[in-house]
Amino acid sequence: MVNRVRTVITPSGGIVRGKFPSKKNNRLIHHEGLLELEACYLFELSPYVTSYREQPIKIQYPDGIRLRTYTPDFELTLSTGDTVLVEIKHSAILARAEVQEKYNQITDHMLREDQPFSILTETSIRREPRLSNLRLAYRELLPHAPTNARLESVLPHLAILKELTIGDVSSILQPHNISAFDLLARGYLSCDLTLSLNSSTPVSISTERDYDSIRLSEELSF
Repeated sequence: MVNRVRTVITPSGGIVRGKFPSKKNNRLIHHEGLLELEACYLFELSPYVTSYREQPIKIQYPDGIRLRTYTPDFELTLSTGDTVLVEIKHSAILARAEVQEKYNQITDHMLREDQPFSILTETSIRREPRLSNLRLAYRELLPHAPTNARLESVLPHLAILKELTIGDVSSILQPHNISAFDLLARGYLSCDLTLSLNSSTPVSISTERDYDSIRLSEELSF
């Protein structure tokens, strides 16, 4: 069981709260609002992200002569072993002067502490058809994330065809109980997520794992 440092006790203002069944973490992830829920699909399918947790730590940052406390929405552990703290925020809220000032102070503090930090808004999270593609892919993932060794063991079975589609891969790997989307989520397959996914979508085998297939933040390159 993972303890959150901040727990919402009193409901407020129509925010949809719930629990997301993370296959990558093998547990329920608490989310506050639909945007956080939608961000979970990005984290689940990003080859960069090996695990993530919600409301991970409390941070104190300076605001003039005062110290304020801030809890990021998520902490991502990346394939490099680095961690990134992430805030999920609607751009309309972020555009408010007082909110902008707050996150400028937090960002400056993170830079001084050499702690990677990123703010994701609906502009990147709700990019379509990518978000719909990730929802579809998530539904097709195994209930528990397979090991890299298991995924790598099935790659030779795909070498029999020069041109592959999602349907081809899933059909070839059906006896192994692995789908094309398990390989996509780990960077062993890549495809064009700017187009709607279906069984005819062309995919390519990555000779080196394609970590750029689902990029969350251009600024931080993950």
